[in-house]
Amino acid sequence: MQLGMAMWQYLLIGLIGGNALFIGLGGIVHWWYYVRNRDNSQRWKIQPERFLAKRLDREAMWLGIFNYNLATVVMATLAWGVFEHGWSRLYFDFAEHGWDYTVLSLFLCWLFIEAAAYYMHAGGHLPWFYKRFHYIHHRYSTPTFWTISAMHPLEWIAHASYIALPAFIIPMHIGVYMSVVAMTFILGYWDHCGIKFPRIPLHGSNRFHDDHHKYFHVNFGFTCNLFDRIHDTARREGHHYDELTFNGGQGIVRKPEALGERAMGPALKY
Repeated sequence: MQLGMAMWQYLLIGLIGGNALFIGLGGIVHWWYYVRNRDNSQRWKIQPERFLAKRLDREAMWLGIFNYNLATVVMATLAWGVFEHGWSRLYFDFAEHGWDYTVLSLFLCWLFIEAAAYYMHAGGHLPWFYKRFHYIHHRYSTPTFWTISAMHPLEWIAHASYIALPAFIIPMHIGVYMSVVAMTFILGYWDHCGIKFPRIPLHGSNRFHDDHHKYFHVNFGFTCNLFDRIHDTARREGHHYDELTFNGGQGIVRKPEALGERAMGPALKY
C-alpha cells in the first residue's frame, strides 16, 4: 500500500501531530491538575503530599519533549518504509489471514511488547545499568504526564525499538498493530500522570506504576503485572524498598518473624 508521500512528509506529519498531542494534551492535563487544582491534591493525586521541585518539573518536560521528538523521527522514518517500500510484515486486508489469526496476532504482539518492556525494565534496575542510565527516569519519584519519556535518550530509543519490532517479525493487520501501539502509549500516559484514575480491568490501578517510582526497584510490568507475578517482583506488604535496595525487585524484609514461615509478605492488590 503506497501513499505516494516523501519521507519529509511523514516526518512533518509525525512531528506536528505528535507534538500537538504530547505538548497540547499534556499541557492541558498538567495545567488542570498540577497548576489549577494543586491545592486540592488530596482529592486527585496518588501522592498528594509530594510534588516535583520546579527545576525537576521543567527538566522532565523538556527531556520528555526531546525524547518524544527523537522517537517520532525514528517512527516516522519506519512508517515511510512500511507504507512506501513494504519493509514490514504488516498487511492491509483482514481476509489475508482470517479472523482467528487476527486475534492470535493481537495477543502475540501484545505479549512481545509486554515481555520486552518487563525484561528491559527489570534489566535497567540492575546496579550497572541503573547507575548509568535508568536513574535519570527515577529522578522523578512522583511522576507526571511528562515523565513517560523523561529518561536517558538511549534508553528511550531502546524502549521505542521493542514497540516497533513486532511489525517486522509478526505478520499482522496494520489495524491490529496500531491498536496495540496506541493502547501501550495510552496506558503509559495513564500510569505516569500521578492522578487517581479508575482501575482498568486486566491492567489494574495506575497506582501500581506510581509505586514503582516511589519505591524504585519493584513493580516492573507495563500494561499488567503478569511478569511481576511470575518473577515475584510485585510490591509486598512488610518489605522495605528504596533506591539503594538492589535485591531483584523483592525488597528487604526487616522483620521476617512477623511474616510467617516464608518470611514474605502478601503482594499488594492494585
